[in-house]
Amino acid sequence: MTVLEWQIEIAQAIEQAGVDAVVYVPDARLRGIVEALSDAGPRLRTLTREEECIAFACGLLAAGARPVVLMQCSGLGNALNAVGSLCLPYGLGLPMVLSMRGTLGEGNPAQVPMGRATPALLAAVAIQSFTLVDPGLAGQTMAGAIELAFRTGTSAAVVLDALLGGGREAI
Repeated sequence: MTVLEWQIEIAQAIEQAGVDAVVYVPDARLRGIVEALSDAGPRLRTLTREEECIAFACGLLAAGARPVVLMQCSGLGNALNAVGSLCLPYGLGLPMVLSMRGTLGEGNPAQVPMGRATPALLAAVAIQSFTLVDPGLAGQTMAGAIELAFRTGTSAAVVLDALLGGGREAI
């Protein structure tokens, strides 16, 4: 598998921020970020459902650890109750990375509704989102989202635009 430079920069930003754990549901575009994390970097925890990722990460936050969640935008709908019942009321600022589906070049019609709804859903649950289109800004954007989440207790999401590449592109 080829790991792209922007994926390496996101992984480096995660490591440099002192993240203790990366909790994720496997995804093609996220795979490069996971691959780029060093063996000495954060602990990796693969789960099967997005709401499990949120709950697990919130438990780590409550215990004083610094987690990051990686998931596909189509799983955001699954995770909304966990975000609304854990992150928001308890002020657990959780940094997230969402890979976009259902946008440019998508071939699966089932992915389109959640892709279209993702920005509004993030806004509805008060998660600031930062769409990454320019690969040259990957590290800076990730570092800023991590800092925002951990320092202010408000969740933040880096949204990986389909134009970045790294998996599932049809364009």
